[in-house]
Amino acid sequence: MNSTRLSAITLLIGLSVAALSCGRRTDHSAAKAVPTVPAQAYADSTSGLQAQFADIVNAARSRDEAAMGTAIASLRIPGADQWIAAHFEPRLVPQLVQDYAQASSTFQSHIRWVMENFAKFDDFALQVGPFGTSGPPVESGFESLLPRPVDSIDARNCRFTSIATNPKHGPPSWVSSFVYVDGRFRFVGGTYPFWAEKLAVWRGPMSLPPATIHGMTVQGVAFQEEVTGPGVIAVVQLKIDIAHDGHVSRIRVLSGEESFVEDAKNYVKAANFGVLPDVPGLAKTTEWDFAVAFFKPTN
Repeated sequence: MNSTRLSAITLLIGLSVAALSCGRRTDHSAAKAVPTVPAQAYADSTSGLQAQFADIVNAARSRDEAAMGTAIASLRIPGADQWIAAHFEPRLVPQLVQDYAQASSTFQSHIRWVMENFAKFDDFALQVGPFGTSGPPVESGFESLLPRPVDSIDARNCRFTSIATNPKHGPPSWVSSFVYVDGRFRFVGGTYPFWAEKLAVWRGPMSLPPATIHGMTVQGVAFQEEVTGPGVIAVVQLKIDIAHDGHVSRIRVLSGEESFVEDAKNYVKAANFGVLPDVPGLAKTTEWDFAVAFFKPTN
């Protein structure tokens, strides 16, 4: 065999091996490139969110587990860790990443439960909206302890209601918050976004509004085992009895620095939690564990 023929054979074998290798690399890349998020985009409106959830219902109703799973997974913010890092101070990011992972996982489990239990009924559908906003935290009292974005985040909430003709074919209504990212709505919380979810308690009926005592902001809340954060200089834990008319009828001190106890008691004595419902069998008084926090003067 002459050298020219040998060179030609060697070149042919090399080209064949290279082609096979290239083919294998191409197949592998194609497999990795399979999209995990639907390409469908929705309008940035209540009707867009309505359409997004209608498609989730349809995917569940078709019994296409892969399609339903992908649609539900797309409710999570893509690149959530980076999104959080872009909107919050670095010191807050690790905890917020954990909080969002837990909150989004719980929400996706809820949506899966709704779909698996109710999408099988032909009369089931979800009514969405209208959008609302919770309002930003104020700069005093408990709300001053919340993480705050470094820029504006357009988080909107809305109520989801079943419109099934048979009440048994739909879940109880609920409220969720979303941001609009990459053509889709992405979950960020309930009535309040996940970074401000404590507002549900601090703005609820078991919390008192802030007051000023001796130049300090004072605020109390029920069932708060621990109140900590920048600016909190003291916490007095009380057990209080609330009479039917909404006023405190009895106070017992559980813990707290003595110099703050009297102010905490006076703050609570002046409170009115609202008249208790006039329901037969309801106790004439209600007992709560109650925390009163004192905040460092701002001036």
